[in-house]
Amino acid sequence: MSDGPAGSNSVPGERVLRIREISARTGDSPDRIRHLRVVGHELYSRAWKSGLAKNSPLKLEASAVDAWVAQQKRSTSRDAS
Repeated sequence: MSDGPAGSNSVPGERVLRIREISARTGDSPDRIRHLRVVGHELYSRAWKSGLAKNSPLKLEASAVDAWVAQQKRSTSRDAS
């Protein structure tokens, strides 16, 4: 059974991060992640709530977060060149 949202591309057995783990990898605070998710941020809008309650934890695949972080680092290093 996948831990992802219905219809997600989540691979069974793939590591899923909770919001604090996402925050630790991206550098954005949990509150900022929640805000950016609502306004359609390219990464955070892919996060899903793990339950039906309004305050259910947000989750996102570790591979998606790691790929986005790597892309940001490449972009930043190109801009610095």
